[in-house]
Amino acid sequence: MNIKTGCVGFHIAFSIPTEAVQRMESFLGTHEKFMRETHHIEGSVEPVILCYAVLKSPELNNPLDPSSGETGNTLYGITEIYQGPEGAGAHMELGQQREEMFSELVALTTEYCVSGILGAPIIRAMQ
Repeated sequence: MNIKTGCVGFHIAFSIPTEAVQRMESFLGTHEKFMRETHHIEGSVEPVILCYAVLKSPELNNPLDPSSGETGNTLYGITEIYQGPEGAGAHMELGQQREEMFSELVALTTEYCVSGILGAPIIRAMQ
C-alpha cells in the first residue's frame, strides 16, 4: 500500500444495537463482495483501493477504561483509502449503481452512524 498525504479516504463508524448486528453483518458481506468485484488493488484502472478495512469491537462505557463495562452495542468502522478523488468518485459511482446495497448503507447510516468522514484528503501518513 502506498498511502500518503493527498490520498482520499472514507471512514464511517457505527454503533449497532444487538438486535441489528446480523443486519450489519449481512450488509458487510454484500459490501465486501461488491468491493472485490469492482475494485482493483493495483494498476491504473479506478477505483484502485489502497486500504479496505472493517473493524468490530464491543462498545465500552468508557473507551479508555475496559473495566467500565460494555454498553451492549457493537462498534463497526469501515475505512477505505483511494489514490485520489478519481478513485473515490469511481467508488461512489459504482456503489450507487447497486441500488439495494446503497439503500441499505443509507438506512444503516441514518439509524446507527456515530461518525462519518467522506471523501476527505489524507493529511498525515507514514509516507
